[in-house]
Amino acid sequence: MEPSEEIRRVVHRWMTANAEGDPDALLARISEHPGLLAIGTDAAEWWHGQERLVWRRQIEESGGFPITWDEIEAWEEGSVGWAGMRFAFHSSEEAAEARATFVLHLEHDEWKIVQAHWSIPTPNEVLGMTLTVSLDQLEKAIQRDRPDLARNLAADGTVTIVFTDIVDSTVLTTRLGDHAWLEVLRRHNGLIEDAAGAHGGTVVETQGDGSMLAFSSTRRAVACAKVIQAEIDRVFAGASPPIRVRIGAHTGDALHEADHFFGTTVHYAARVASQALGGEVLVSNLVRELVTGRDIEFLESRDVELKGLEGSHRLSAVALD
Repeated sequence: MEPSEEIRRVVHRWMTANAEGDPDALLARISEHPGLLAIGTDAAEWWHGQERLVWRRQIEESGGFPITWDEIEAWEEGSVGWAGMRFAFHSSEEAAEARATFVLHLEHDEWKIVQAHWSIPTPNEVLGMTLTVSLDQLEKAIQRDRPDLARNLAADGTVTIVFTDIVDSTVLTTRLGDHAWLEVLRRHNGLIEDAAGAHGGTVVETQGDGSMLAFSSTRRAVACAKVIQAEIDRVFAGASPPIRVRIGAHTGDALHEADHFFGTTVHYAARVASQALGGEVLVSNLVRELVTGRDIEFLESRDVELKGLEGSHRLSAVALD
């Protein structure tokens, strides 16, 4: 093993993104590998790959953490590296000492954080605020902050939720650079908002490279998803590296204890989207049943397990041509 100046710089930039409140720069240095693990101070802060959104939410909630750090110790051997450091959280009255360790993996010639563990004494007291620490809290916050979705409920009280997500966004950020990536996001978000509006839907939430949409009509939701994929292909034709979006949809009853049932529908739709491939629209079996025979065709179906949901679930890919 040998000291690693390259890993030291990666961790330094990651800490700088935390301090400056830059979620895109922060996520660009975190691996998307399913083996990603981050351990924080709060009992709920045991995060895997899908909890990357929680990191983004914390940065957005805090506006950047008031931190300074000492020398970063970094080492590497082959395709694996590790680092450790002491740092401090600053408040108006005191500085709370903290420590952090990182494990990094070489991915496409770039060091990415695959495991992080930090020890922060009473972080919420130091910051003077309570941060989101789990996906469940994030989903509840999205529900709490969402606009009035009454117009997005069907006559029977159901709502169709659509999730979109840019594939390999951290790789794209690194290859394109910050300014070019922000332009991609601007165009991407604009076309999604236009498509949702044209199909009677609402953009409920945008989280960086992903979005959540709501529709009263399942058919219009699927039609909108098809248009989004067509527009992505048109707007980013010839882009290098290519821009690909995965989309998932699910329909649920929003009348039974509205917030709770809405949360279940959101959770299911997000899990469907996580199974989609780049350039694919994937829907739950219920969505397929609701739109069958309405000029919407399907490709193959597949049975999958969805995290946090029991049993096997049949999902279907929408024919886009």
